[in-house]
Amino acid sequence: MDEQSGVYKFASIGELAETTTQMLSLGLQYKTRLSGRAPVSRQSGLERMEQIVLQQARDYLSEVREGFVLSVRTTRVESEAELHFLLERVLLDWKALSQELGLASEGPEQEQTDDAPRRLERVRQQLLAYSMAAVALGYLPHLPAEQITFPYSYSNPPTYSDILSPDSAGEMLWRIEELEQMLWQLMAGDLQGLVERRYGALRRTYGFFETSALLANREAERFGVKKRQKRLALL
Repeated sequence: MDEQSGVYKFASIGELAETTTQMLSLGLQYKTRLSGRAPVSRQSGLERMEQIVLQQARDYLSEVREGFVLSVRTTRVESEAELHFLLERVLLDWKALSQELGLASEGPEQEQTDDAPRRLERVRQQLLAYSMAAVALGYLPHLPAEQITFPYSYSNPPTYSDILSPDSAGEMLWRIEELEQMLWQLMAGDLQGLVERRYGALRRTYGFFETSALLANREAERFGVKKRQKRLALL
């Protein structure tokens, strides 16, 4: 994966996060009730597509977990400037970063196997996935109210400021595992049960994908690979 294809890989993360957010929003609005609000319909006709999207989201989180394990440090990220730095390191300065991590050969005397480039590229994708997730979790509490679409927000204006950013490796792993567990439960199809019994985890999961989509789309535009689009109106 060269620099340009790496940028497109990053943009695909944003598209997946955006699709997942929109799908969850539609599901919450049309298949659940909370505080007396009744669902409009129990079936959307898109159940098969939902399973495909959720499986893709699970695959992404698998890369996030693998990237977390590979990461040499876990930091608290609260600004988009950190995302710029991470992207430029992983996408544009990969050779230097891979050498720092001890992943690249430093001399001709080291044997190169046929699958070495493929394995190294896999590591690159894992670190990219983890970097994006870490930034999204750090930025989540600061997401502007006008960007929040979670249907069952109790505050007005809506906010995620009560969701703390992970500030240790243990907390980061806990959040990653929670996201993985929620996707498993979403695939089981009991969205109403999640609203009633796991509201907090559901809200954090929704917010994670919502924030990931926003940040990834901004960065994709900065790299010139995606035109600015209007937000899809969910009725």
